[in-house]
Amino acid sequence: MRLTNPRAADFSAASRKALEYPSGTRWSAVTSDPNDPIALALRARTLAAAFRPPVSDRLGYVEDRCRGRKVLDIGAVAHDSERMDSPSWLHGRIAAVAASCLAVDILPAGVAAMQKRGFEAVTHDLSAGPGPLRERGPFDVIVAGELIEHVTDLGMLFRTATDLLSPAGEMLITTPNPFAPKRMWAGRRGMVWENADHILLAFPAGMAELAERHDLLLAEAFTVVPARPPVTARSVAKRVLRSARGTAWRTTGFTTSGARVATRIQSGLTRPPSRRDWFRGETFIYVIRRPDALS
Repeated sequence: MRLTNPRAADFSAASRKALEYPSGTRWSAVTSDPNDPIALALRARTLAAAFRPPVSDRLGYVEDRCRGRKVLDIGAVAHDSERMDSPSWLHGRIAAVAASCLAVDILPAGVAAMQKRGFEAVTHDLSAGPGPLRERGPFDVIVAGELIEHVTDLGMLFRTATDLLSPAGEMLITTPNPFAPKRMWAGRRGMVWENADHILLAFPAGMAELAERHDLLLAEAFTVVPARPPVTARSVAKRVLRSARGTAWRTTGFTTSGARVATRIQSGLTRPPSRRDWFRGETFIYVIRRPDALS
């Protein structure tokens, strides 16, 4: 005897009904119940329109989106001034290609170090509003690289985008992917290896909701999956040698049960990427825009 999910018909009807509403319609404008099938169908439509294939280079992607544009970089210090001398420091890469680039951070010492190096930077806490940045806007691009997982006020970034983005501007948010195989593998086992300053990990549906609550729209969402180097006899030999030496662990963490010992964090998927695992990359990139910018 064939069993049928009694809600399947409701979900099918909701999926068809969702197509009657304009793109970007807020679910709460249609129903007060966030579990209503029509609410879920509208959210699914937003995500389906936003999802993109992975990119291979986070820094290069952000750099390209900022090229020749007026940019605001939030949290540009990136923890400490020592990173500023690295070629992989995000703000340095952005400032080199942008038409103009203003950095803002809450760390006075870091901002002073940036200014000493010739970068335009101000100390300001955006949770208190745009403050001195209002007269500097609007901006074509607002960048929040590896930041949202650290902040207590999640709405701060979205309020800033509402206040300071140009009509056709965009906010780029990069953040760890909570669904990355390595992160899920460690999480199921209670292992500790994340940055100790992380408060939460953002996920696509939640980012779509935050955007909509601030009259914005999640326009694009994708992960970063570095291109795999070609397999050669030399690369295989190096891998075997590292395994024999016990130096093959890429990520190390701590167990939280039994003896507190260091442990290897497994990478998870090893098969070639497919449409089903577009989201296996360890970093998510979210692109937030004003709804009018997509029309």
